[in-house]
Amino acid sequence: MINANSILICPLCRVPLCDELHCHKCGAEYERKHGVYNIVSDKISQGQQILWNIPEEALAEDTDLADFVITGNEWTEDYESKKNDETKAAEKKLFACMELLISRFTGTVCDLATGMGTMLSLLLASENKNFDIVCTDISPNVLAYTRKAMGTDDDRVSYIAMDGRCTSAADDTFDYITSYEAFGNIPDTARVAREIYRMLKPEGKLIIMGSYIEKASDSFELAEMVGVERGLVEEYLIADLRAAGFRNAVSTVVAEAVWAENSYDLVPIAGDKKRYCIISAVK
Repeated sequence: MINANSILICPLCRVPLCDELHCHKCGAEYERKHGVYNIVSDKISQGQQILWNIPEEALAEDTDLADFVITGNEWTEDYESKKNDETKAAEKKLFACMELLISRFTGTVCDLATGMGTMLSLLLASENKNFDIVCTDISPNVLAYTRKAMGTDDDRVSYIAMDGRCTSAADDTFDYITSYEAFGNIPDTARVAREIYRMLKPEGKLIIMGSYIEKASDSFELAEMVGVERGLVEEYLIADLRAAGFRNAVSTVVAEAVWAENSYDLVPIAGDKKRYCIISAVK
């Protein structure tokens, strides 16, 4: 198992943290709580939207998650119910493709923007157990909730709260970095791509599972207006990966589906096509 303490760096100073999670250079102090390393600096990571509001008391070891109302779970269920059959079939194909890739993983895998654990579920369900997992998200409470809800083995799975734009893991740490829709949710894809490149070992692989819009669509025009197009268009995302130094950056289209009306999503617009893809790249 990877020793999480040994890979942690201060996101402000980029120097290793001591065992007490203290930065000797700037004096910043971090913590580990509810099984999660919280290595997010309020000085550089502000204004991030957290979709789930998880009460602190729900995370205690002696509490039952079923006794608490998690703000966010209700809209997640409603969101899923609005997907049409075409979209569900496309997602099923995408997940099957990702499962095949996971079956070949070895070493240490970092899951970027774990959230409530969609990608983590695939990693844990694989018959291949020849890799350790480091889950990351900007919210320590979301990670603590996911850790508790999934009952993961601390000998195999670690949790580190970090900002994808200024990450808290050392250079050349991970054999693989996975992501499910993270680039559509984290601002500044070019900056995130550079951080991912830095954290991967030489020859390490980035594998992104996600859905994307077409440039010649109303959804693209709307995405441009709100500034999220670089994480939602394959061409732009691949360009950002190549600019960060990645090679062999390619997108494999697994399925396509016409998007149904869903009030939870600004993009895409109902009636536009989404492409369900695996984007991969090598350091």
